[in-house]
Amino acid sequence: MTLSTDAIHSKSRAEEISAILRDEILCGQYRAGERLPSERDLAARFATNRGAVRESLKKLEQLGIASIKPGGVRVVPIEEASLSILGHLLELEAVPNARLVGHVLDVLGALIAQSARSAVEAATPVQLAEMQAQVETLVATVDDPELSQQNWRVLARQFASINNNLVLHLILNGLKTQFVGRLDGLGLEVRLPRQRNIEALQALARGISKRHPETVTSAINDHFVSLRESVQMALLANTPQQPGNHGPAPFTRTNATEESY
Repeated sequence: MTLSTDAIHSKSRAEEISAILRDEILCGQYRAGERLPSERDLAARFATNRGAVRESLKKLEQLGIASIKPGGVRVVPIEEASLSILGHLLELEAVPNARLVGHVLDVLGALIAQSARSAVEAATPVQLAEMQAQVETLVATVDDPELSQQNWRVLARQFASINNNLVLHLILNGLKTQFVGRLDGLGLEVRLPRQRNIEALQALARGISKRHPETVTSAINDHFVSLRESVQMALLANTPQQPGNHGPAPFTRTNATEESY
């Protein structure tokens, strides 16, 4: 089916309106539980028809940040939103919120640690050897942040493949799509403490060779704690410092203007 020019224009306009309202919600202009303006008022504001407005509101509902009811559209608490909102949260400012990035890395580290634990317990001898070889590659590239990051992704995929856990694959893919690419695009200089990084990798190698899940989990957790600290420091170093009010902080209940990390 081919869309008419009017339909394409309406769809494009709905996406524009949805993006504006989405960012206003994420920035705290509309609070959780608050009613959005009526379709008529939004149509007047954006100089468009109510059909485009209605479509834009459906997009907000799909993201999980608005609920369409007979009495109107209300803002939903950000904690109830879908994973698809993460990328938009990261793009609210030129440099992503360091606290949010830290939360993502905490979750990512926990998922990979659990995946590794299960993989070590279930792996065949050949799969154990493949994981050990990948850890050796990580040690060899410890001084190259970009290669090291790529090799960690390979190792994480090895863990997930051994587990054959579709849900884990989907979650990791979602985080990669919403998070990793955006962070890479910033060109941050992120360097983990070298000795601590090597020690974590050595512990990981021992845990894999001995099929010791606790050692593997501890080593990955240590790596991600170090990664989180290093990334947050790089983000804060690249965050512009401006006098006066910085505008509303995203995804906070209090809508405070700044947070200390």
